[in-house]
Amino acid sequence: MITSTCIVSIRGVRSLIPHQFNAPWPFVSKVRGQRKIGPVKYEKWKIPGQQREIPELSPKFQKLNLEQLKEYTGVQPTGYVDPVSKKFVSVKEMIPELVVPDLTNFPLRPYVSFKTDVEIEKRRKNYEKIVRDKGSEEVADLYVNENERWPPHKITAKRLFDLCYAPKIRYVRFLSLIFEKKL
Repeated sequence: MITSTCIVSIRGVRSLIPHQFNAPWPFVSKVRGQRKIGPVKYEKWKIPGQQREIPELSPKFQKLNLEQLKEYTGVQPTGYVDPVSKKFVSVKEMIPELVVPDLTNFPLRPYVSFKTDVEIEKRRKNYEKIVRDKGSEEVADLYVNENERWPPHKITAKRLFDLCYAPKIRYVRFLSLIFEKKL
């Protein structure tokens, strides 16, 4: 009498017997071939969209766009096509208008985070301390950086020029004086 026996691999090597050594899921095999075990899954097979719901080629290139949608931009028409003359007739009521409120005397201000109050208070106290030490705001401005002053200066054309372009002009002037002395 012949009995069927199952040979179990004792070396810990993966074999073709699924009952003894199930493949981890999802199993990704990096090598290709007929005798490799397990399903092969590549991420590029899922692109674009996880269930390939987005085609790889756009309908424009597949020539699947409807002829009616050829010039469609998503904007509502501002009139209609007259069936008799086949010309577009513009309707004044269908033309969109922007209604913008006038906020010149509106009391509310834009939202500012609550954390800025602490920073403003720090800058104000530091600046007031420097003003007390130096005696006046004009003298204190000589010792304080522009971004440490509180309240900051009103931005005028001269101040904007002094902040942006004056250092570059001074540097170029300084270099020209050095070269003049060498000559």
